Amino acid sequence: MNYVIIDLEFNNMREIDKYYPDYYNEHPEYENIKCPNEIIEIGAVKLDRTMKQMDTFKVYIKPEIFSFLNPRITEITGIETKDLDEGTNFYNAMEMFINFVGQDVIIGSWAKDDIVELIRNADYYNYKNLDWLKEYIDIQEYCTKVLAQKKPISLKNALDRFYIRIKKDLHDALNDAVYTAEVFKRIYNDRIVKSYIIRDIKNMPSIEIRDYSNFKLDESKIDESCPKCSSHIYMEYPLKLFGWRFIGLGSCEKCSSKVLQKIVVKQTLAGDKVYVENKRLISEREYLDYIYQIENNRIVNE
Repeated sequence: MNYVIIDLEFNNMREIDKYYPDYYNEHPEYENIKCPNEIIEIGAVKLDRTMKQMDTFKVYIKPEIFSFLNPRITEITGIETKDLDEGTNFYNAMEMFINFVGQDVIIGSWAKDDIVELIRNADYYNYKNLDWLKEYIDIQEYCTKVLAQKKPISLKNALDRFYIRIKKDLHDALNDAVYTAEVFKRIYNDRIVKSYIIRDIKNMPSIEIRDYSNFKLDESKIDESCPKCSSHIYMEYPLKLFGWRFIGLGSCEKCSSKVLQKIVVKQTLAGDKVYVENKRLISEREYLDYIYQIENNRIVNE
């Protein structure tokens, strides 16, 4: 069993109005496009089970969805139009990548976004050969849990944490794949990693919900048990939307523990909504601090 660590770079029209204020007036077809993040670069590293690097892969993809490269993308990645002009089309790039991947592999990436967008791009281009994408590991999630972080750790912070020297620029697909592989080597444990491998990619909670204007939490999906004694929590401040997550405060009816509850709602590639819950015990002082923040409609301790 080998691991292939993948990283993608995209072209999209995010913040395009900073460069072209009338862009959406001139191109209204791009405002709600089916595939908003077009893959323009694939980078990957192949590791064997002993974490020895076996090979690397890099390819540029000529864009077809968007007519030009967003200047913001060039500023972030350093990719220029001339690089893409020398690239290949999506179909050929995928065939080259699959040949690199080979058989009996687990795909890994820093967060699930790249895998989601790869599947979206494949769907847009009607590319059906995704049988190789059977097992997957979110290395960011794995690293966050191993390091006992409260929120997802960035790749840059993980590199700093493990004293991995950054010799080449980030936001290059191959460079980021190499750095992700280096972090993975530091935290790899053959026994522990098995519990993080996802075998049902279609139904993994992976897509962030950005529009909550007509969204209502399904109370039947919410676990209101105490993380300390499993008794019922009385929600003194019911779950309320703050940005991208719902936050509530309650007290355990049995042990009187103060509980902070957070829920992030994600969507699977199959379209189902999944509630990702996080509950923790907090002190009386933290509880009062959160009450102040909630009543003033601002959450700062995140």
